[in-house]
Amino acid sequence: MINYRLLALFALLLVAGEAFGQDSDTPVDENAFPHNVFPKKAPSHLSVGLFGGFDNNHHVIDVAYATDMKYTDLSGFTAGLALGYHPTGWFALRADVAMVQKNYRLDRDNRYLPFVYTESTNNYLSVPVVAELSIGRTFRVVGIIGGYAGYWLSGHREGQSLSVTYLVTNNQEDTFFDEDYQFNDTRDNRFDAGLVYGFSARCTIVKKIDLSAEIRWYYGLTDIHKKYMSNLNPRYNTTRAIQFGIAYWL
Repeated sequence: MINYRLLALFALLLVAGEAFGQDSDTPVDENAFPHNVFPKKAPSHLSVGLFGGFDNNHHVIDVAYATDMKYTDLSGFTAGLALGYHPTGWFALRADVAMVQKNYRLDRDNRYLPFVYTESTNNYLSVPVVAELSIGRTFRVVGIIGGYAGYWLSGHREGQSLSVTYLVTNNQEDTFFDEDYQFNDTRDNRFDAGLVYGFSARCTIVKKIDLSAEIRWYYGLTDIHKKYMSNLNPRYNTTRAIQFGIAYWL
């Protein structure tokens, strides 16, 4: 399936690169602060920052014959640290250390089990490494593309299930559960990796301090389960994050 968001981002980066190439002969004020000009010869520097926000996860799985399994997107939070290297005024490399939640809900759409559901909260430590292309000066629009690797740190499950106690007592209160997820080394793949891409709007409020608002997508390429049985349908997470940050130019 064609991912139009990714194609649009590639198109933006190509157009931006062409525009910067045409401006390469623009005179440069060597004494200007990097945000007040937009040349290729802007002084290189580092930046450090903090960011936080919320995300929404889409659990991707082909349920095949299990048509009564309905997966629903759930929201969570994201937060982390950012380190950037800016060799020019329009191009940068950035590495983050981020906590990203990849949550989802499973309902059994079955008239015999109408109350059965599970809400899963999953905490991942992710390290995205991206390239950034900027358009603008004091206010900038930034295109982001790269990859990430991470680790499934912990999980939590709550909901209702069909229990033996319920079959005896017919008391629906006996079906509730609320517990930490217990990892299974045979089943669970805790390594997580994929693509990351998005857009950011950034503004210099005072010298050397930026504020930003960013939307990014984590496009998972690793199955959350190992191949512990035959005919197992792979499961992936695609997570959209909206985050706000502050950065200081070193």
